[in-house]
Amino acid sequence: MIKINLLPPKQIEKIRLTILYQNVLSSLLIVFLMILFLTIILALVLIFLNLNYLNIEKKINAQQIQTIETESINSMQTKVKDLNDNLLKIKTIQDKRSHLYDVLDKVNEELFKSVKVYTLDISREKDVNLISVTGNAPLRENLVAIRNILNTDPHYKEVDFPLANLANPKNINFRFSFTYAP
Repeated sequence: MIKINLLPPKQIEKIRLTILYQNVLSSLLIVFLMILFLTIILALVLIFLNLNYLNIEKKINAQQIQTIETESINSMQTKVKDLNDNLLKIKTIQDKRSHLYDVLDKVNEELFKSVKVYTLDISREKDVNLISVTGNAPLRENLVAIRNILNTDPHYKEVDFPLANLANPKNINFRFSFTYAP
């Protein structure tokens, strides 16, 4: 089959340009539609990613709030534990002091009715109280009475009562020590 073109060359050129123009136009339309389609797909992906981002951000915020609350609770628990420890220490000190007051009351009631005490040193070792006393007694009989109580009462042990305390009959400066175990 042989093609014979009977159209004039200007007409042929015009038809060829029209076909070329239509091809370019249709190619541009296809490219435009593809770009539009890709833009829509990208927009949908961006919307999807944004929603996921917001969801993840909410979860992170909730986790941060929970972490802060947990740290706050832990901090409060630590403070309560420290406070309880301090209260236990205070109670222990009060118990020791109240015991010292009991010792003081007992010793004062029995021994120091008729003498002046200048110093009274009580040191606690385990369950035993070491007591050292210095003072002044108006009469020797007062010191003899104290010595008799110290030697006869089972609560008083390891009595160190120097005989020099009994050397003078009146106005005696004395010192002695003993342990007290309730």
